[in-house]
Amino acid sequence: MIRRLSLVALLSLIVPMAYAGEEAGEYRPDTFAIAADGAELAAPISKLSGISPYFHLYDINGKRIEVLANPHLDLEYGTGPAAAATLADKGVTVLVGGMAGPKMMDVLKAREVRFVRRHGTVQEVVTELQSE
Repeated sequence: MIRRLSLVALLSLIVPMAYAGEEAGEYRPDTFAIAADGAELAAPISKLSGISPYFHLYDINGKRIEVLANPHLDLEYGTGPAAAATLADKGVTVLVGGMAGPKMMDVLKAREVRFVRRHGTVQEVVTELQSE
């Protein structure tokens, strides 16, 4: 049986402590965005991150920064890439969601935002962040 790693432990395996080219004092801790179907903590994680109605933003310690309504839901196409750019502009370094389409993934990679697939609720991810 495969042992499930915690979100923070998983990221520590794949993420260096600082970005290349940044001075030691300029490193910013990870900001997590959790794609969710609702604005409340009990909301399920969205199956499709790009068309998620809300993004819950938390710091690495599980402290809430804000709940952001997806401002791109009215777009005919390109919702995922636009949402990815908005999250990156907000300082998000990790997006947690059910899945992301290829165009959204292209923007996430270009903007150095990691994507972590998860199912469950916002509360479960926050609890995991707080327990690390």
